[in-house]
Amino acid sequence: MDASPGSGAKERPILLRAHRIVNIGGGDYAFTDLRKTDLGGVQGRQFRFFTPVRRDRMRLPTSLPEFAGLRHVANLSDSPVTVAAELGGHWSEYNLAAITHVAACNFRCSYCYVDYRHLAGQDAFITSADGVVDEFLALRRTAEAAGKQLSLLRVSGGEPLLAPSLVIEIYRCLAARDLLGSVVLKVESNLSALPYAWQQSGLRLSAAEREELRRVKVHTTLHHPPGSGDWPAIRDGIVLALELGFDLFPAVGASDWTAEQLDRTFHELALISPGLPQRLAVRPFHLDYPALADRRKLPLPNESEAPSMVWEEILRRHTGVGYLDEPRHLVPLS
Repeated sequence: MDASPGSGAKERPILLRAHRIVNIGGGDYAFTDLRKTDLGGVQGRQFRFFTPVRRDRMRLPTSLPEFAGLRHVANLSDSPVTVAAELGGHWSEYNLAAITHVAACNFRCSYCYVDYRHLAGQDAFITSADGVVDEFLALRRTAEAAGKQLSLLRVSGGEPLLAPSLVIEIYRCLAARDLLGSVVLKVESNLSALPYAWQQSGLRLSAAEREELRRVKVHTTLHHPPGSGDWPAIRDGIVLALELGFDLFPAVGASDWTAEQLDRTFHELALISPGLPQRLAVRPFHLDYPALADRRKLPLPNESEAPSMVWEEILRRHTGVGYLDEPRHLVPLS
């Protein structure tokens, strides 16, 4: 793929500014100081704790029997499942994540749980990939002393793939410290910034390095549907992420997507990789984080109108396979 600056995306001022904020230069990057946020589980400036699977918050993995009956109102939260598939054991052993947030984003999604000022570089501090891993390991030791297992290092934001070099450097640091047998790196991204940021980074990867990056889990929410002005950049980001080797898990917060948009999403994803539609998570995004109190509220759908049920019908019509009939991490990407 030719990830040139004009490839699928306009160089919008917010993208250029966000890229400058995050990429300090010289191996340093800007992160939000979590002590200055309202986010939960804050352990220090770099990391906060997060429990992915919580029944009381309706965040469930497919392996819980009740998810099948609740999926039209519950959020699929299967990162513990993908970690268990990588490291062995049961998902419940990995139901703790340490999350760090880069300091800027090129989107301003109405349902983002991060306050807008922290998507624009405010309350930031500077560190390197080595610094991130150092603080993760210190936090891991603290967690282990309290009887908790910490195996998931999650890079969020903001938009982490404004700095693809950061993600690759964190992975290489984990590999150099012989931690890949006990730590999984997960990245949360909208992918729209990746083509521009990759070109700006000047990085090049060998075939062997791309194969190694299949161990990096990239969970991408498709914030804008096919046909929107931002879709070409998102599509090109998906293509490039797969070419770079990332293990990609797409999702839509589709409470306000039409059946036509979901059907078009199927065709767009299938053109990129036949496995992508079956990897798609369809989430209702009915969240109650404090930062959302004054933002758009979406009504709970009737079950028959729920996006997950619409997606079920689309998948069966086009593939003969239902939504989440097969665990997402077992669906191959070509």
